[in-house]
Amino acid sequence: MKPGTLYLIPSPLAECDFAKIFPVYNSEIIQDIDHFIVEDLRTGRRFVKKLGMQKQMETLHFYTLNEHTKGDEIESLLQPLKEGKNLGLVSDAGTPCVADPGNVIVSRAQQLDIEVIPLVGPNSILLALMASGLNGQSFSFNGYLPREQPDRERQLRFLESLIKKSAQTQIFIETPYRNNHVFKSILAVCDPATRLCLGVNITAENQMIKTMTVKKWKSQKIDLHKQPTVFLLGR
Repeated sequence: MKPGTLYLIPSPLAECDFAKIFPVYNSEIIQDIDHFIVEDLRTGRRFVKKLGMQKQMETLHFYTLNEHTKGDEIESLLQPLKEGKNLGLVSDAGTPCVADPGNVIVSRAQQLDIEVIPLVGPNSILLALMASGLNGQSFSFNGYLPREQPDRERQLRFLESLIKKSAQTQIFIETPYRNNHVFKSILAVCDPATRLCLGVNITAENQMIKTMTVKKWKSQKIDLHKQPTVFLLGR
């Protein structure tokens, strides 16, 4: 039996018109999928329906993949694929497998020689980089910085040293309720001439993507608390 196809389905970053961020093709593809892996069942079902699913939601099957999923559960999540059925992997926000736990599913699918097809959709990291004016030829996504201030500021100094050596743009994110702590640490330890881009609420109506030197940011009054933000440091 030929295995099914694993589709990587992006989801919205914020409340917005889906026509602006998803091609019609995405809506067409999901009509051939009855099985979906999502991070949150309620959010996943709501998104699939809003994307244009024409089937009754009660006929679809949703499975969860999050930080609580155990390694030995991965095989059972892939079972529909092994039975020849298509499977959709949906991120909680943005593109699957980028700052997202979905890579464990894709890794196993690749090992099983299952076809993996990524669909087009918004990715906050790349959208922020595109609009930042910073080096897009060489960049590194560092995930989350250390939670404790001394460790976080030590890591910031290290990232800044990489920028000075190679001009490589350094990108990272933070849990929204800790954004202000990260912003404060950047202003405290980074060189005044280092350029900082903040990508805030990307794709939302109140989106802001702005790049200035650390020195100029110090004169700004900005509150990033609970606002999804991508931080980019560079020359």
